[in-house]
Amino acid sequence: MVRMSHPDRAVATSAAAAQQPRSVLDPPSRTARRIAVGAVLGALIALVVAMLLGGLSPGSLFVSSGGLAASSTPAPLRAPVHSCLIWNQNDASDARLISCGQPHLFEVTAMANLSDLGTRAPFPDQAHWQQLVTSRCTDRTNQALAGRFDPFGRFTVGAIKPSRDSWGQGDRTLRCGVQATGRTGALFTTTGSILQQDQSDVHLPGTCLGNDSKAVGDPSDCARPHAVEIVGVVDLKNAFPHGYPDEAHQDKVLEAECTRLAADYAGGPNAVADKKLTLFWESLRPESWQAGSTRVDCRLGAFLPDRSGFAPVTGSVKGPVQVGTEPAPPAPPNPGPARTDVPPVTQADLPGPPG
Repeated sequence: MVRMSHPDRAVATSAAAAQQPRSVLDPPSRTARRIAVGAVLGALIALVVAMLLGGLSPGSLFVSSGGLAASSTPAPLRAPVHSCLIWNQNDASDARLISCGQPHLFEVTAMANLSDLGTRAPFPDQAHWQQLVTSRCTDRTNQALAGRFDPFGRFTVGAIKPSRDSWGQGDRTLRCGVQATGRTGALFTTTGSILQQDQSDVHLPGTCLGNDSKAVGDPSDCARPHAVEIVGVVDLKNAFPHGYPDEAHQDKVLEAECTRLAADYAGGPNAVADKKLTLFWESLRPESWQAGSTRVDCRLGAFLPDRSGFAPVTGSVKGPVQVGTEPAPPAPPNPGPARTDVPPVTQADLPGPPG
């Protein structure tokens, strides 16, 4: 939904940071204030875009893990804090330890003991698992990262829960961790421990993000209908070396820099407007800045005629573009490791760890 006013920014909650993939539970939507600017010289229009249907809110993974043994009553997964895991099955039943320096899907941040639930407690349903991950993993993950977790960044808090069989045998360990999760529940690999990574949710220029009805979906080929095309990345740390800038100061810098980057990317100052596209970005919250996330994507998209969300755009701004007038269909759930036909999420020129 597009608002012409300036509502209060949404505040991230532990529940929003620990959502379930849609294949299990529909994630609660997270309203994020967006600043949209039409790339027309001398006539830039500021818009506030509230993303619908949880489009900007990646969900957390709750997977049944049987550990490394393949049996009907698998042993509990043994993975210490800050170890990394990868798997191929959607339920992570084939999870195995891997060096964090290699592409992985999950980094363990804490072990939460659920023994207070009792030895006779029934296996929790999905709503109960969500509550447990929210209450037991969010704070522990923040502590494991020395308070430098970005709740609005490219990582989300999730957990690997005991299998039903191991729960019945007394396993009460919830393995909390972080992962890079798409809008549909797909998990994307990341390289390096989160302790050494910039958590800014930015992408290489030329990356397109697909449609999920009126909201933003997972990475897509730009030749196919999509909601967003990334045209550049701005590091606000360069403009504000002394601390967090308020939104007005951010917007002033982002308007100038994103307009310049969009013109360079598209092939001219009028190319974006001529193709009926809009330039926009998301200003950073204090929590992101505190965690060391100082970079912002400059994005192109188009709105539906009633301004209720993003229109499907076919083709890159560098060539012929077709803008649809009807919402795209909802993106199908895609829990577990991302499909091989989905473009990988490649982060843009990650700098060294925050100081």
